[in-house]
Amino acid sequence: MMLTNADITVYNKHYNKATRLDEWFRTQIPTVHWHGKQAVSVGDKGLSAANIYAVRIPASSAPSGKKYVMPSDYAAADSTALTGLWTLQNGDIVARGLIDTPDPKNITVEHFTVTGWADNRYGSANVQHWRIDGK
Repeated sequence: MMLTNADITVYNKHYNKATRLDEWFRTQIPTVHWHGKQAVSVGDKGLSAANIYAVRIPASSAPSGKKYVMPSDYAAADSTALTGLWTLQNGDIVARGLIDTPDPKNITVEHFTVTGWADNRYGSANVQHWRIDGK
């Protein structure tokens, strides 16, 4: 069984071909493992600090009433179908907590942009999870 310490809200970005605008669809996911840390890198201009995040979503915490789909299937879906779908893709926003804010630009709690993800739903049911990395 995976240790959990937080709830999250995933904001999936979807390009609406009809309106030619990006839309955000939010999915609240309880009981995940959230890990954040600050990392420093050395470059030509000195030290550069950044927050780095890793979140693991146990398969058992998948939101009820929504189906996980691959990013390509999410992008191909019609906007009206997206309320029943969720995905993980680079550029999405993940906020700590169960957030009701519709637009991720207005989030006031700790959050990050997804820079990598993995679908690790294989092996024993106790270890199946999705992993999200971000900054």
